[in-house]
Amino acid sequence: MVAIPLLRDVQSSKDSTHSRPDLVVVERRRRWPAVLAGFVWVVVFSGLLGAAVFHTQLAERQLQIDRLERAVGQQRERFDELRYKRAELRSPVRLAGAAKELGMERGPNGDFIEIHPDQLARQLAVAGAVDDGPAHVIIGSDPLDQFRDVKAVTAGQP
Repeated sequence: MVAIPLLRDVQSSKDSTHSRPDLVVVERRRRWPAVLAGFVWVVVFSGLLGAAVFHTQLAERQLQIDRLERAVGQQRERFDELRYKRAELRSPVRLAGAAKELGMERGPNGDFIEIHPDQLARQLAVAGAVDDGPAHVIIGSDPLDQFRDVKAVTAGQP
């Protein structure tokens, strides 16, 4: 049997005949352009990602604002309707009709009777005050002052 030398055996025999090359100090390659390019890429990518997130948040908030504005508009319309109904219910014509249905009728006169303050004081002492507030005796007879006093007492009542 004939032995055929393998290719690797042939190469290893050639390498052994040559001497190894001398070691030489190679100048170091600068990597800062690659590092700078990577840093710039990270900054740009982060900026784009941040812009996408910011835009998403902005769109969600705008939708929420639109929903709130629609709700406010609906509530304003409801308020106007309720105010209209209240005006109808408080109208003198409707109140007169409702009073007539209940059997009420208009009084014969609408004159104010003047009472002496002593008589009023005696009546309050006998019967007591109607409400928990202090009883005020009105001495002046100016109708505008009387109206102001009534409004001051009924302020905040429907």
